[in-house]
Amino acid sequence: MVDAPAVDPRCSTPGAVEHRPQFEVIPLPGVLEAVIAHLPPGSRVSVTSSPTQGQEASLALAADLARAGFTAIPHLAARRIRGAAQAQEMAARMEEAGIREAFVIAGDPALPAGGLAGSLDLLEALHAQSPFLVAGVAGYPEGHPHAEPAAELDLLRRKAEHASYVVTQMCFAPRPIIDWARRAREAGVDLPVRPGVAGPVDLARLLRIGSRVGVGPSLSVLRRHGTGLRRLMRPGTWSPEDLLADLARDARAARLELAAPHVYTFNALELTGAHWAGR
Repeated sequence: MVDAPAVDPRCSTPGAVEHRPQFEVIPLPGVLEAVIAHLPPGSRVSVTSSPTQGQEASLALAADLARAGFTAIPHLAARRIRGAAQAQEMAARMEEAGIREAFVIAGDPALPAGGLAGSLDLLEALHAQSPFLVAGVAGYPEGHPHAEPAAELDLLRRKAEHASYVVTQMCFAPRPIIDWARRAREAGVDLPVRPGVAGPVDLARLLRIGSRVGVGPSLSVLRRHGTGLRRLMRPGTWSPEDLLADLARDARAARLELAAPHVYTFNALELTGAHWAGR
């Protein structure tokens, strides 16, 4: 599931499985140099839309990554964009920079900056400007903070008309992802599903940050004592290795094929690169 040969992401179509992981980074000083130093050349690198850094920081880093030979995937947050015209201008800038892919989210602000109320509105605006843009969208195995599960799946089915794959929120147990992926298939969503997992990172940092980035109940597995906790962790550090193995096993049992993971790196790129170098 996670170790098959790479395929060209520009060939992404609904139902096609992408076998390269993608690594999420935060647009902070020094991250470009860290990506170049520690991630495999040509990796898929997703750039968050930071409330503090702003949308421009995401686009600028994505452009730099594209120039350095990476598949750059900026996050575009609908509620931080002033409207369809600005979204289309951003799509044109991305195309000029050699960026062929974006990850489309609603964003955190309670009130939108313009006429784009959510990710579906932004997807439609981007599609009008760049119909061949590869777009990822979010899925919520452990629940969306502002939507019931049935409503979330209904919205995902509508977004799937313009999207190429789904990235799940960060989970630390396989069952929520497997059950959600099955429900999505039953609801008619046939997009590839990238399970969202935390990359290798200092455990204290993961516990501190994880509760602020939409992690659901499975984060509690890191706070429990016993053999399960010891199996999932190395001394002082979270490692996704066992979770990925469990996901592969459970997906086979459920007759589901998951795409390669979306790795939340927390910018711990040296640890992340070392972990994936041996896979």
